[in-house]
Amino acid sequence: MAPLVLAGQVRCWRCGDAIWPGEPWDLGHDDHDRSQYRGPEHARCNRSAAKALQDQAPGVELPERGGLAAKDERWAVPWLKGLRRVPKDATWPRLMTVPHPAAVGSFGAQFVKWADRREGGSLRWWQRLAATRMLEHDDGGQLVWDAVLLSMARQLGKSWLLRELCLWRIEQGDRFGEPQDVLHTGKDLAVCVEVQRPARIWAKPQTNRYRVREANGQETIELLEGRGGRWLVKAKGAPYGFAFSAAVVDEAWNVEYAHVEEGVVPTMMERRSPQMLLVSTAHRAATSLMLTRRKVALTHLESGDGDLLIEWSAPRGAAVDDPAVWRLASPHWGVYREKKLRQKLEAAYRGESVDPTEPDPMEAFRAQYLNQWPKGLTAQVGEELLPVGLWRRLQDESDSADGPLSVAVEDNFGVGAAVAAATVLDDGRIMVDGWTFPDWDAALGFVGRLGSRVVELQVGASMLSRMPLGTVPTPRPAGTAETKPGLAVFRDLAAGHRLVHNSREPKLDEAVVGARVKEGAVGLTLVPSETTHLVRALVWAVAAAHRPAPVPMVY
Repeated sequence: MAPLVLAGQVRCWRCGDAIWPGEPWDLGHDDHDRSQYRGPEHARCNRSAAKALQDQAPGVELPERGGLAAKDERWAVPWLKGLRRVPKDATWPRLMTVPHPAAVGSFGAQFVKWADRREGGSLRWWQRLAATRMLEHDDGGQLVWDAVLLSMARQLGKSWLLRELCLWRIEQGDRFGEPQDVLHTGKDLAVCVEVQRPARIWAKPQTNRYRVREANGQETIELLEGRGGRWLVKAKGAPYGFAFSAAVVDEAWNVEYAHVEEGVVPTMMERRSPQMLLVSTAHRAATSLMLTRRKVALTHLESGDGDLLIEWSAPRGAAVDDPAVWRLASPHWGVYREKKLRQKLEAAYRGESVDPTEPDPMEAFRAQYLNQWPKGLTAQVGEELLPVGLWRRLQDESDSADGPLSVAVEDNFGVGAAVAAATVLDDGRIMVDGWTFPDWDAALGFVGRLGSRVVELQVGASMLSRMPLGTVPTPRPAGTAETKPGLAVFRDLAAGHRLVHNSREPKLDEAVVGARVKEGAVGLTLVPSETTHLVRALVWAVAAAHRPAPVPMVY
């Protein structure tokens, strides 16, 4: 099952050689100016270049990538006109994704006018900018950003903006052609209830327009006019069984990956213009949810084909006592804020933490007021999927496989895809292989080239609509319900040495060896990583190949 070589692939900008399907690659940037995109490059070339820079300055951490200044021509779109002029009391985002390739406008101006009229005042400049970016739409009037990451330091008006966005969205039923239900969840219920509280007070007297429910855990604002719409506050594990047009995840640093990817995202699959907003200030103990999505968004900051990232933050290594650095994490600035941050820093010097969940006072200050995200998880979560060394012992170069294939395809947040295949050998063992691709279409092209050997095809449930009509065999959706038992089957088969693989695909080896799981009351759960999509596809394919063939009943 060696990968098929496709002629005419793009070439690595460093070495000039072709980048083949399944081969590890990265988006290449200038080594000394990370804001300058150079082109695709082999992962091995990227690592070699990074090592060379480290050798030039031992012990010096490679500089964090930068963003695009307000004067960059990529912001020269009609709907940002005027917003590119940054007021003296404001700061342009240090990191912000370029306008979406499909965007032709934004509903930002309509939203701002509505919010100003409701509040009897004006939104801050940064709130208008963020809303305008979130509400970019295509020529059919559909929102182009499925997910938005909004991040900045504490106490700057995030809750105010969220409140206006949620209220505005439930009144947009006519615009989007269906009732607009909004889910508001987050780190804990109290945080979300407090954001909604002023809106409930405002809506409650308007009995002809709104119905307000304030029972504990059931806080809701319902629009009674037009197509209607609801803003519901729910605990982070409670959205199952609902259908939402928009979802806000507040204090997302402390929300588990599974609560969002398996609980929130599926609730929006069949809605028009669905949008999820992850809002959070940094934290050293952040879960993989924000860290993974932020990392992917940074990779596509200048292409616009990932999630929308809007972030005010100070880079690691910046002077912690410099007010100019503090401003980088604060979209709104003034004398009072500078005074308060100076007091917070002095408290940190005295050993007083500004965050009860962070024992290190300086780390607390860096996270809360410089908004500095950690590079990765601060501790290993869960346990290895397979015991150390077992995957290597399952390697066997002597076997070849030419039988029927069970194939699975999974997406990676829209910025990559994975294909896995499994086939049963004559001795009953299952031979497996797996590949990663830069996009969904490339993955499907590879599956098509496997031809008639594919007897079973599974795809990630959220991507079923992206499968061409008439695909043979008929694609079957796979998701959490298939992953949990699939992980157990994969473990059992590996422990019994009933799995086999070759050494042709290093990405597969990396994915399996690095895979970690957590065990809960309902079975195993994958700990998210950069190769989670490949592991999911792999266990789906293995479980399908292991499934006994149906035996006709004889009467």
